[in-house]
Amino acid sequence: MSATGPAQEIALTKIHDDGTYNAFTDLAKFQGQYYCTFRSAISHGGAGHDVLGEIVVIRSSDTKEWSEVARFASVGVDLRDPKLLVTPTDIRVYAVDCRLRPKGTIQYANCAWSSTDGTTWSESQPMAPGYIFWRPKMNNGKFYVPAYVRRPGYCGVDVLVSDDGYDWHVQSTPIPPATVNGETLWANETEILFLENGKALLFARRNYTGTPNPELAKYGGFRLGIVLQSDANTLTQWEVLDESLYFHCPAAIEHNGRIFLAGRDKLEMDDGRVTETGRLWEFVAGKGFTEIQHLKTHGDSSYMGVVAEGDVLLVSYYSTHEGETAYFEKPGKADIYLSRVRIVEE
Repeated sequence: MSATGPAQEIALTKIHDDGTYNAFTDLAKFQGQYYCTFRSAISHGGAGHDVLGEIVVIRSSDTKEWSEVARFASVGVDLRDPKLLVTPTDIRVYAVDCRLRPKGTIQYANCAWSSTDGTTWSESQPMAPGYIFWRPKMNNGKFYVPAYVRRPGYCGVDVLVSDDGYDWHVQSTPIPPATVNGETLWANETEILFLENGKALLFARRNYTGTPNPELAKYGGFRLGIVLQSDANTLTQWEVLDESLYFHCPAAIEHNGRIFLAGRDKLEMDDGRVTETGRLWEFVAGKGFTEIQHLKTHGDSSYMGVVAEGDVLLVSYYSTHEGETAYFEKPGKADIYLSRVRIVEE
C-alpha cells in the first residue's frame, strides 16, 4: 500500500442546474464518454409524500459541456438512487422503484435500462422485488450487488449474485441488525469493492432504530459505519475491519493500489447543530480512514460517483448550498457538481 499523499481539488464545475431538485448521483466512463446519472424531482421526498422522481442521464466528452441523453419515468413510481454499471457490452442504469401501496406502505423493487451506444436505451427491466439496491459491480464475469431489505422490525444487507445482472439470488447475509453501545443499528446503503488482491470489501452505512443513545442524540441519523472483508470468490465469510467512521452513501474505488471512499459525513456547526457534508477519504486496513478532501457541500447533499484517471479522481455529487433544502414534500432546489481531486504520491 502506498503512503498517503496530499490531495488538492483542482476544479469544481456545476454540471446540471435546471431549477429543480436534482440528487443522488453516479458517474462512469463508457466508450470514451463520461456519464452522470441522478434523480430529478421537486424534493427529496418520495412516493409516501406524493413526490415522484425521474432518472436523468447526461453525457460529456470533456466533463465541461454536458447534454441529456436519457430520461426514465414510470407512472405512479418514485425512481431513486440511480447507479451506473459498465459491462463488456453495454452501459446500464439501475434504479430503485418505490410505489405507494394501500394503507400508506411502500413497495420496493428495482429496475434497469441498458444501452450499447449510450444514446438508444432499452425498456425498463424489473427485478428483485422487496430489495433496495446500492451499486452493482462485476467480478470474474458475474454481477454482484449489496441490497438491503426492510420489513417490520428488520433492516439488513444481503449480497446478491447474478449471471446476467437481471436475475438475482442471495449469496450471503453479511450485515444483519446489530447492537452497538446499547442501540440496535440497521445497515442500508452498502458499497462492495473487489480488490486486486482477491479480497472484497463492504462499506455499510448504519442507522439506529428505536430510542437513540442520549449521548449521540445530536447526531440524528449518523452512526458509525462498518467495513467488512471477505474472499472475493466466495463472499460468504465476512470479518469486520473497521467501525471508526461516520459515513452515508458510500462510493469506493481502488486506484494505483490505494482505496478511496467518497461519502457523506456529519458536520458539527459552531452553534452545536449537526448538518451533512461530503468528504473523500483514503482507507488502509488496520489503520482506518484519513480525510483527503472536504467537498464543497452543505446540508442536503452528497451521494457521489467516482471515476479515476491518472492522478485525478472525478467525483460527482449533489448539494443544496446554492439552493434550498427540500426534504419530504417541501419543494426546493439542488444542483449537480463535478469535483476533480488530484492525488499525489509521497
